[in-house]
Amino acid sequence: MNKSAIIIGVIIIVLFGACRDYESVAYTPPVEVEEYDGTFLEYLSDEASHLFNQKYDSMLVIINAVPGLKEQLEKDDEYFTVFAVPNECFEYSFDQLNTYREQKKLGKALFFKELLIEPFDVEIEIPNKDDPENPIIEIRHYDYRACVDTLLCRYIFTGKYDTKKIIEAQESLSLESYKYKYQMNVSCTRQTASGIVGEGVRNFTLSDMNNSQLKDLWKSTNVVWHDIYTRNAVIHLLTNQHNFGYDKFINYFKDYGNEKK
Repeated sequence: MNKSAIIIGVIIIVLFGACRDYESVAYTPPVEVEEYDGTFLEYLSDEASHLFNQKYDSMLVIINAVPGLKEQLEKDDEYFTVFAVPNECFEYSFDQLNTYREQKKLGKALFFKELLIEPFDVEIEIPNKDDPENPIIEIRHYDYRACVDTLLCRYIFTGKYDTKKIIEAQESLSLESYKYKYQMNVSCTRQTASGIVGEGVRNFTLSDMNNSQLKDLWKSTNVVWHDIYTRNAVIHLLTNQHNFGYDKFINYFKDYGNEKK
């Protein structure tokens, strides 16, 4: 090989290397669409199909315990977007709740069996200034199961919101949660890799908007795997470091067992 050919070859290599974005080394080539031959409830219960050895029993416990919820989620004429919450997220939330209750001396440790009970009423006596001998009787209704359902539905949405649709919507969408229409936000962006725009590391988050448009007030969690297509839903998998219910789990259930106080 003559010197001219060697010089030309070196120049080409240098120019090619100069075009690379070495800070975005996590580029992954496109993969085939991941599909699961079943409903999303079947996927959640099919441990052999789960990535990262995650389990989703806790989500299924709630879905099976809330009257009518399982039947609603199995309707043939509806399609959902589901952010699957691993069991570890629920364990973390219960640990935080029970630590708080122990520190405040609010009662025994709580688990799903306590929170998924039937609704009940409690009679509360309120002092009557006009007639001290006859206190006012107030009936208070408690439904902890509905509170759990409210939190769970913040991870479920009606309609198909895969990463393609979110990116096409300027990389962010505000969505109403299933049943309760609570405002959540999904965001999906991709960095530049190897000089190719939008082909780098994907940053996909689900955020509790806390009834505010100010992003500084939002609580966000990361998606570790996305776009698992089932017969009736597209599933995105949340990190196992997520705190189920974001920062609301303690506030919802801290006073359980102290209803008459």
